[in-house]
Amino acid sequence: MGVKCSADMSAIANYFSQVVAIAKEELSATFKYLGEECVAQIRDRSQDESWYDQTGNLRSSIGYGVYAHGRAEIESTFQIVKQGSDGPAAGRELLDTLAKQYADTYALVVVAGMNYADEVEARDNKDVLASAELSARAKIDGRLQKTRERILKRIEKLSL
Repeated sequence: MGVKCSADMSAIANYFSQVVAIAKEELSATFKYLGEECVAQIRDRSQDESWYDQTGNLRSSIGYGVYAHGRAEIESTFQIVKQGSDGPAAGRELLDTLAKQYADTYALVVVAGMNYADEVEARDNKDVLASAELSARAKIDGRLQKTRERILKRIEKLSL
């Protein structure tokens, strides 16, 4: 007596490929939305709430990237503020540098790319990235749980 089971390996491979694609899409969307919230929180504050923006370079260097195993999935634009034409290049350069640190995971990286951003925050006691980081850390677990639920709902609709 024996039981015969067979499976179409290409159908199984296709199913798992779709599962991975769904997970990547949903994770990227979650991190993108959180990145946009962080950038808005940082960039859109009035000067009374943050640092005095002399050139616009610091605000122009603020952006984010979503990385999947070190590879850019999404990168924000770096909007020039005032005459801050050096800011976008500094922000992109810092994103490229930091992306290499996340070669084994999915990551959201938010940057203020000007080399004096840390000094403004530390010495002048002005909020550059600190409040956005705290806000993102407070939100991420709940967002990832909702992302997991969306992924599972979409996977349930797949057929093998």
